[in-house]
Amino acid sequence: MSTIVSRRQRRLLAIAYHLFRPLALFSRRRGRWVVGTEEIAGMVSHIARALPRSTTVVHRPHAFYGESYDIVIQSPTSRFEMLRRLYGGPIVLAWLMQRAEGFIYVGSAGFLMNGFDEREFEFEFITRHGGRIVCYYTGNDIRSPKLMKELARKTGVPNFGTVLGKVDPVFETEEYEQIRKRRAEVTDAYAEVVFNARVDQLSYLSSATEPFLYFYPDDGFHDRRSKFADDGPVLIVHAPSNPALKGTDEVRRAISELAARRQDFEYRELSGVTNDEVLAALAEAHIVLNEFYSYMPGVFGIEAMANTCALVTSADPRVESDLGVDATGAWAVTPVDAIGERVEALLDDRAELRRQAIAGFEWARAHASNTASARVLREALARSDESARLAEPGQSQASTR
Repeated sequence: MSTIVSRRQRRLLAIAYHLFRPLALFSRRRGRWVVGTEEIAGMVSHIARALPRSTTVVHRPHAFYGESYDIVIQSPTSRFEMLRRLYGGPIVLAWLMQRAEGFIYVGSAGFLMNGFDEREFEFEFITRHGGRIVCYYTGNDIRSPKLMKELARKTGVPNFGTVLGKVDPVFETEEYEQIRKRRAEVTDAYAEVVFNARVDQLSYLSSATEPFLYFYPDDGFHDRRSKFADDGPVLIVHAPSNPALKGTDEVRRAISELAARRQDFEYRELSGVTNDEVLAALAEAHIVLNEFYSYMPGVFGIEAMANTCALVTSADPRVESDLGVDATGAWAVTPVDAIGERVEALLDDRAELRRQAIAGFEWARAHASNTASARVLREALARSDESARLAEPGQSQASTR
């Protein structure tokens, strides 16, 4: 059934593109980008804000983010939900190809069903008709568990590769690994710019990549250093989207041991709640425990620093060089087996706790804000655009990478 739908989607895309083609005569494509189609931690919305003339498209809105989008392909309240789910993607893509200069793909999803070719048909169709492709990877969409496990063996430090198989055996199958290889090959062939964390999201990509950018909204930064003036209990917050991957068992063990001998803190664990509830907790929090199998902060970690919380995480700028040397000291680098020790040190030294929170706030505002990320994004797109202009006539954009 999926093979039949895929073939129909491809035919529909070709037909719809030519039907909509006259619209290109009345549309200004230059500088217009489409961002979609999979919302991951608000990244679609954040990237779109960095490109004011962009259009956002998602198949379905994210359950925990109250963002609005220009186009939502699927709608459970529509009488035509089945048709929209099966055939809405190619029609929307054909329409947007007349109006946009290029497409920024967040994650692994496309407009069409891509389980067979990892978006190769879709990417080839877009580039053949003059469109540009940018890929923005956010984690397991490109990360190779096999390569990560090899890195863990070399370094002796556990990472995502050592725990993914415990979450689901599928992560350790050859089929899963081959999909990541194929996805990397297609990306290398067609994407002119690729954003990825080189170590934290270790992959089979062979092309040069741009550092992962957070695009955290400028208005989400709040200097809350005044909360450290209170001598009351320290609020510690942990909000795991996936407890097994974030090291939650070790967090709970460390907190339990601390609670057995001291009562000067409160621990609050959030799971399955809206982003607004998480932000409300961060406004009060002093210490935030992010994730402990990662080499870079997660989006929750950026939210924590943006709210002047002292971040405790395994992220390490010495390993993930994409973070840059400026990240050194922005958070408390903490291995998964040293969570309790690090938290206790911060509880014992309120001045250091405050200093750490302020350092994180200043780093995040300078490097992870929408303004900072947008500048890097636009520079990367401009470099790619210049490379395409310098390419010989008839040379494809993909071949200029």
